[in-house]
Amino acid sequence: MEHTETKRELIIKEASRMMYERGTGVGVDTLVSEIGVAKMTLYKHFPTKTDLIVACLEHMDDCHRARLSGEIDWTSSPRDRLLSVFDSLRVWFATPSFRGCAFVNATVELADTSRPVRNAVHEHKNTMRAWVIKLVEECGLPNTQFVASQIAQLMEGATTTALLERDPVAADIAQATALQVLDKAKESKMSESKMSSRSP
Repeated sequence: MEHTETKRELIIKEASRMMYERGTGVGVDTLVSEIGVAKMTLYKHFPTKTDLIVACLEHMDDCHRARLSGEIDWTSSPRDRLLSVFDSLRVWFATPSFRGCAFVNATVELADTSRPVRNAVHEHKNTMRAWVIKLVEECGLPNTQFVASQIAQLMEGATTTALLERDPVAADIAQATALQVLDKAKESKMSESKMSSRSP
């Protein structure tokens, strides 16, 4: 049965697009005018602008994770699955609408960030970190938390660099560095295994 988009879903989807393109400072009058809803309808679903921003961040979190999974061949090896995350980033960086990380943008734009917005940002970052940790764990590498932190920082750095330089190649550079990180972790695992085998 086909899902019919509700007014609330329509507002979140369109407001998310507008806030990502123009920033969280886009005015309520502009939102209702371009989305095509009454101001009363907007406030019925979102009593405050903060409520709307949080809902939009949660929506963008879902979209971002779906985007990153888009280029992954889940039948490939764990190592290839992890590296293909950077292929997903490259595709995203090359889109005309790319404007960097929505969550970093929101934090910068809202200098006096409210607790609900901070929580939404932290929840996104924690969820992404957990996702990367899972991918690293599937590779069977040691020091999972540390390796995952390295990969996550490469993803963050590539996103910022691609925004500043308007060049999708930032994803390729990050991917090459991620490969070095994985190789180093694999070497460490092999060394530990050899040491263990020599122990009496």
